[in-house]
Amino acid sequence: MEANYQILLVDYDNSIPAPFSNTMINGYRMKKAKDNAEASSMARSSDVIILMASERKRECIKLMEHVRGAIDPTINFIVILGGQQDNGFLDRIDKLTFQCFNKKNCKLVELAKAIRNAIEMRALKIREKMFVQDLDRIEGELIKVEHRLYTISTIKRIGNNDATFLN
Repeated sequence: MEANYQILLVDYDNSIPAPFSNTMINGYRMKKAKDNAEASSMARSSDVIILMASERKRECIKLMEHVRGAIDPTINFIVILGGQQDNGFLDRIDKLTFQCFNKKNCKLVELAKAIRNAIEMRALKIREKMFVQDLDRIEGELIKVEHRLYTISTIKRIGNNDATFLN
């Protein structure tokens, strides 16, 4: 089942060796990007994006905002922080990030659980979006039916008034 999901790992500083990144995302199809341009081109087919946010925090924010605004708002982000903690950065990404980890304390079991949860959350977001679209479609059809019923009742009322007037 996991092989059907695509994980995008954005590693700006190439700080994760390829064998480790493949182990870390074990069981999922994985792609790796080194910058925002490359990540943007791969984001549409991704279910979760993992950002290695060491010193390139502005680039992380730009990518998250771009993906959410222009590509797909249902894609979740997991951010792995490295370097010094920056509360301003954490505040900015709070609403964009599914979960944050510190690179020094990141346990693979917890990361794997976060990935599964992010994928499940995305599936729920997609189902919710489809449900809302279905409701909008049904509402549109009900409005058409209401209009037809109003037209029929108006015609009947006019017909009854004419019939009464002629008699």
